[in-house]
Amino acid sequence: MGVVVSRRLMFKVRSTDEAVRFINTYLSEVKAKEVYVKYRGSRLEVKVRGNPVLAKVLSTEAHKVYGTLRQGRLINVFDLTVIIREAKPKSPIPPETIELTLRLMGYYAELNESRLRTGASLSKVIETVRRLSEAYAAMVDLDISSSAKRIIASLAVAKGVSIYDAIDELVNMDVLNKGKVNGREYITLKANLNDIVNMLTSMKKH
Repeated sequence: MGVVVSRRLMFKVRSTDEAVRFINTYLSEVKAKEVYVKYRGSRLEVKVRGNPVLAKVLSTEAHKVYGTLRQGRLINVFDLTVIIREAKPKSPIPPETIELTLRLMGYYAELNESRLRTGASLSKVIETVRRLSEAYAAMVDLDISSSAKRIIASLAVAKGVSIYDAIDELVNMDVLNKGKVNGREYITLKANLNDIVNMLTSMKKH
């Protein structure tokens, strides 16, 4: 039988809400059976058990989550299937569009398959998905490329403007192509999608 070690960590929290956020975030990150978290008063007690490598990883993750919490930047982890079920969007939304919109709104956001890590609250993410659904619905009859729709919808929701105002702003930024074929207007991106995403998100960094 391999060596099993136990570690006991103590953290001080400022409120019950802070304690709950730590517990939810930490347990969603480590997903380990040999973890025990107890909250009493202003103290959080974390006990981990496993082989030396696992115990160290679990302890390091606890310190990482706590450090982020104390900086006021605790990251939430959401399952996109849960978000979509709660938001009930009327139009399909590419998951990457949700990530981009949150970043343009000033939140940390990172998508990893069906998991969304973000500084935004659950209610804010759900609200964002619903507004994105409305933006996509407004473009359903327009001849706009899928990549251009992603940029337009994200900017419109992040800034709280109509898709037409977002289109005008992006045209002025020289990132959209507008043209006509057989009398019908079309819109595409002028540059590589990733380059435009990087440009827009870099403008939001603070």
